[in-house]
Amino acid sequence: MANEQRPNILLIITDHHAYYGHYGERDGFSYRWPRWEQFCGEGTKFNRAYSVCPICTPARASMMTGEYPSRHGMVRNTEVRRHDSIIDFRQGQRLYSHHLSGQGYRNAYIGKWHCGHERLPEDYGIEGWSLPDYGKVYMSDAYERYAAERGCGPARARMEWNLNHPEWAGQTLTLHHESPWRFMNGSGVMEGPPAAHEEQFVANLSIDKLNELVTQSRDTGQPWSLVASFWGPHQAYYPTEPFAGMVDPATIPEYPSFLDDLAGRPFRHYAWREFRHTGSRAWTDWATWQEVLARAYEQGLQTDAAIGDLLDALEASGTAEDTIVLWCADHGDAIASHGGLWDKGSSFAEEVARVPMAVRWPAKVAGGREIDELVSNMDVTATMLDAAGVSPPGRMASRSLLPLCEGNADWSDELICEHNGHGDDILQRIIIHDRYKYVAALYDGDELYDLVDDPYEMKNLVDDPEHRDVKDGLRQRIIAHIECADDKRASRPEISEDFVAKA
Repeated sequence: MANEQRPNILLIITDHHAYYGHYGERDGFSYRWPRWEQFCGEGTKFNRAYSVCPICTPARASMMTGEYPSRHGMVRNTEVRRHDSIIDFRQGQRLYSHHLSGQGYRNAYIGKWHCGHERLPEDYGIEGWSLPDYGKVYMSDAYERYAAERGCGPARARMEWNLNHPEWAGQTLTLHHESPWRFMNGSGVMEGPPAAHEEQFVANLSIDKLNELVTQSRDTGQPWSLVASFWGPHQAYYPTEPFAGMVDPATIPEYPSFLDDLAGRPFRHYAWREFRHTGSRAWTDWATWQEVLARAYEQGLQTDAAIGDLLDALEASGTAEDTIVLWCADHGDAIASHGGLWDKGSSFAEEVARVPMAVRWPAKVAGGREIDELVSNMDVTATMLDAAGVSPPGRMASRSLLPLCEGNADWSDELICEHNGHGDDILQRIIIHDRYKYVAALYDGDELYDLVDDPYEMKNLVDDPEHRDVKDGLRQRIIAHIECADDKRASRPEISEDFVAKA
């Protein structure tokens, strides 16, 4: 068992999590994850948590390193080949695991990695199981063995809606294809018991590894860390029964920005909606989106239940008191927002950027607290190191959340995030300060929103004369950050000149 100075560490990561604007109470409709709610009640919940970069690989790589994407270099998903992006960590890059190993930790990782094309966690001294790139879970050897042991057979789903293949409606298809994207842009119901779903698969592998770590720790006293990284609730939205059917589509109120015509918004928003995911524009009636959202929400409930099984296993192991658990997502989900968007695009809209985030450590942190300071998912790195007694290196931009949890933090009043485009090259640097969010973009329009008066970002204030001082002040803060953080991508002459020219 870990001693007081070296707790066990469990990091839970969900993927592409529809949270902001969807979760909670709205217009008489309630959507909540029972285990998430319980977890937050036992720990500290962060009400204003953002993704440092709302794309899978950049965000996840930042959580592994504690550095901005512009520093670690993985600025796009590993499947994307660009001259200015890398698809595996550079040689010599230090991850959280290197720091923990120095403190005697045994480190494990189960589930979605998406931080490398050639190299996996095991290449960094982390044991466990994962897949390169996004990964094809249902075609993996590990899943096939798992499914065979439980009599599940190949993963199959009944198709209801699909952006790319509307003709699939009503068909039941096996979810096997050389591309992980083949069945992604749709919703339906997966056949078989909950155990057949990839979320329960990851949970069960994580539980097996957790029990192995705990057993060894009892014998040796060696502390451990485990990352349990789930593919859900990312689309495709194929929950199994009994989760399928838990949400009545008719009860889901129209999303506040569903009818947004994108007036005053930069071109990148139009491009994603009108050209990249044109199929979603065919779903013009809210009734269709209600059905799709119901499956998305149900898949969320299935993810929550799978994580609940992992937390139950931790409790049953007798080590929960001495284990710090961090639970967050890599980024959000734009589903049904801003005129019927799908996926995320090159936007830093609240739906894409905001993430759930909470920390529980019974031995050290009082439960039931909520924090309104601005934090990012990159802050999990320094938090893990701080809990283990490691001082984060000076170049690390991550900040430990423990002082906030303990109520004695001198915390920054601003948060800087990054975006480098998704399917295009639109470099953005974002600042959230007080009630405002400002998005500075290279070669595309900027954005300014008052998140208090306009929480769903329906009015871009960037050209509003009454907000000129706010815009100029926030832009200067971004420029100062670029210079201070040695942001080499944004400080290239052609970029910095464009940023400054708009000031």
